[in-house]
Amino acid sequence: MNQDEAPPAIRSVALPSHDPYAAFRFANFNLYMTGNLLAIVGRQMLAVAVEWEIYRRTHSATALGLVGLVLAIPVVCLSLPAGHLADKYSRKHIIMVAQFFSAIASAGLAIVSWKHLAIPAWPILQHGNNLLRGIAGIFERHQSSFHFDDFSVPLIYLLLFVSGTARTFAWAARSSFFPTLVPRDAFANAVTWNNSVFQIGSVAGPAISGFIVAHISFSCVYVIDAICSFLFFLLVLPIPRAPAREKRKEQNT
Repeated sequence: MNQDEAPPAIRSVALPSHDPYAAFRFANFNLYMTGNLLAIVGRQMLAVAVEWEIYRRTHSATALGLVGLVLAIPVVCLSLPAGHLADKYSRKHIIMVAQFFSAIASAGLAIVSWKHLAIPAWPILQHGNNLLRGIAGIFERHQSSFHFDDFSVPLIYLLLFVSGTARTFAWAARSSFFPTLVPRDAFANAVTWNNSVFQIGSVAGPAISGFIVAHISFSCVYVIDAICSFLFFLLVLPIPRAPAREKRKEQNT
């Protein structure tokens, strides 16, 4: 046999065809990824717009940094309870409830941003502004440059906390819900596409947000985020519940 000629056993083995769109052959994955893309774009749009608006209202770098803190507190404090809840109850229902509250919070941000000059000077909002002014005074030297006289600012932080809490519970449930959308042999492909969708949304969201803020308003961005969250709610609705919990019960009995 010629040394350059491959053995018959090796030549007869056919390499398996790779399907780069294997995950998209499943309807549940398509529904989820469409909603996930909308949610990521909306979330990135909101993050850019709310930081921009807070700085315009206060001219305070500390107030800008507090946006990240308010969004991080639910992640740090509620990730473990959210994971426990996702293990105990329907992940689909948790995602839907979380997206509903996220949409409500974004709609609230739109109203607060639109009517910020008409918000009454309630004592609790005055105390909130005084607290924010005191915190900013600790970290900033030029105290004359910032101001906390807009009563919408404490409400924006409150609604951001609600939104961050909802998305913390949604993220925990989505992490467990995602593997049930495709069979095991398509899971690696699904993860690849999920990462790609995240990158696309992370790039597109801020760009769209900047354009809308520059040409329309902050409140329009918040309305779009609310619509994106509600569309995710509707897209998850027809996806059947994962049977994993029932299988675990059968194995334990």
